[in-house]
Amino acid sequence: MITLHTPLRHPRLRYVLRVVGDDLGYTFRFHNDRSVFPRPPDRYAVHYASEGYPALPHHPFLSGKELSPACTALSIDEEGLPVFCQTPSGPDLLACIFFALSRYEEYQPHTPDAHGRFPAAAAHARQHGYLYRPVVREWTAALGRRLRTWFPDLPPPREHAFQFRPSYDIDLLWAYRYRGWRGWAHVVKDTLTGHAHRAYHRLRASDQHDPFFTLPRLTELHRKHRLHPTYFWLVSDGKLREDPNPSPIPERQRELMRELDGQATQGLHPSYRSSISTELITTERDRLQQLLGRPVTASRQHYLRFRLPDTYRALLDAGITDDYTMGYADDVGWRAGTNLPFPWYDLERERETKLTVHPFAAMDVTLRQYLGLAGGAAGEKIRELRSALRPHGGPFILLWHNSSFAEDYGWAGWWPMYAELVAELAASPGQTGRARRAGGPR
Repeated sequence: MITLHTPLRHPRLRYVLRVVGDDLGYTFRFHNDRSVFPRPPDRYAVHYASEGYPALPHHPFLSGKELSPACTALSIDEEGLPVFCQTPSGPDLLACIFFALSRYEEYQPHTPDAHGRFPAAAAHARQHGYLYRPVVREWTAALGRRLRTWFPDLPPPREHAFQFRPSYDIDLLWAYRYRGWRGWAHVVKDTLTGHAHRAYHRLRASDQHDPFFTLPRLTELHRKHRLHPTYFWLVSDGKLREDPNPSPIPERQRELMRELDGQATQGLHPSYRSSISTELITTERDRLQQLLGRPVTASRQHYLRFRLPDTYRALLDAGITDDYTMGYADDVGWRAGTNLPFPWYDLERERETKLTVHPFAAMDVTLRQYLGLAGGAAGEKIRELRSALRPHGGPFILLWHNSSFAEDYGWAGWWPMYAELVAELAASPGQTGRARRAGGPR
């Protein structure tokens, strides 16, 4: 139990202390100067925005103030950490953490991309070169080292075992089969655009020869490496070009979804227009619940389209408790600076919510289409992200599509790369670098 002496009681400070405490395994409490009952001196006491020693630097951002551009000017501290929110006594790491987790910059004026998304190119982390680092974990670890310097008998920080968690967005389970009128339209299109061989395969396809139907191979891969995947299903009404799933969902797909329920987590992939529509998310959630025969509380937005605070409020109103959309389409890395799940903070209403955010590290489409990487180079990029996370541990989520192995669609060589990568990540030791350093501050 670490006692914080401070006159502040702002929800931002309470929130960030809880997140930092959850990571380090410590509990922070506020000192109560109004108590009329005597109590023994606090064993571990720290000052924040108050006189005394030891003290953490205090920036008014955690008092509810806005950030000026000058406050986000980046520098590198003596430990090599990117820092901002400077004070006369140094950077306020708690304020830096809140900036990243709250997605403060996404509430500020910006130019969205063609799909209405906040782009990585506009992000402070991308512009200053720390997007590929789980910087919130680094800042939290630095706070932990500082605390143990002040209090050498403080228990070591919590150990976080590395956990690889594959996840998949299922926009379209089959490329050729069960497509209805869209299937016939693609036959004509393929014929007219010089892909007669693809048109032929569409007409004669079976499950075993459909390039998007990779579910059996993925299931075997997960079983081999004892992994528990997560699938997000697009179950829209199929009226938009961006929502290619068949509607209604074919009976064969329903059978497969029910079979998967015992060996994987399944959630909703809310459709393209759903990002600001509670009604649409609710309709699609109800549809998926009916298909699975059980409640659905997890989701990831189609096209990674979400807008703060509207989308997350819509998810909460629709009964979603866990969102997996926190990542960029145009680059890899940690959008919120962390790989750990964290509660979403509604910045406009200044309160912590019941929605848990699960960040992912990289998406297949990002690697190939936005970064222009071939399979081997994409695998190396993911390994670099894994190496950056090695000292801290925790979940490592990848976003893949069942369709991202189809050679006829530009994915030649991606299956062997992915299978090798999954084997490596599944075999990664759970003992983290943080655990090995836990004997004392450095």
